[in-house]
Amino acid sequence: MKRISLTICSIFFACSLYSQNETNKWVAGISTAFAGYTKPDASIVGGQIAYQTPRFTVARYFKSNFSMVASFATAIGDNQEYTTFDGALRYDFGNGYDTSVPYVLIGGSFIQAKRFTPTLNFGVGNTFWISSHYGINAQIMYKYSYSNYESQRSHVYPSLGVVYSFGARDGSGRIWNSTH
Repeated sequence: MKRISLTICSIFFACSLYSQNETNKWVAGISTAFAGYTKPDASIVGGQIAYQTPRFTVARYFKSNFSMVASFATAIGDNQEYTTFDGALRYDFGNGYDTSVPYVLIGGSFIQAKRFTPTLNFGVGNTFWISSHYGINAQIMYKYSYSNYESQRSHVYPSLGVVYSFGARDGSGRIWNSTH
C-alpha cells in the first residue's frame, strides 16, 4: 500500500499534461481500481483487497472549477462481491487549462457487497493530459462507511486509468512557459 501511495504522489508531481474546462466539458474514462481494507476489516468483508476492472467514469464540467462525476465498477473474477456506483463533486483549483490538473473531491457511493451500503467519499486526484484528447487519471478516495453498516467497512479506493476529452485541447495552458 505504501508503494502504491508513493507511486501516485510521484505521478502527481512528475508530469505536465491538459484538462477539462468550460470549453471542453465532457470527459469519459476507463480505469482499474481496488478497495483496500485493513487486516481486521478484511475478515468482515471477505478479503483485504477487492479489484474492479474496468471502472467506467463520466465527468462534466459544471462551473467555477467544479465538475460533476459519475462512476461504476464491479468486481469481476474476485472472491468478493463489490459493485460501486459513485457520484462526486470535483474542484480543480482553477487550472482547467493547464496540462496537469490536480483536484479534490467529495461525494458518495452505493456499494452492493454482502449488503447494500452507502458511503461518504473524500479524495484527491490528478489528470495528466498527454494529447489533445487523451489523458491519464490517478485518484485516491477514502470511502467512509458508517459504523452501523455491519457488512461494509471504511476503506481506501485508488484508481488509475485513461480518460478521453470529447473536445480537442489546444495545449496553450502549460504549467511553465518558454521563458522559464
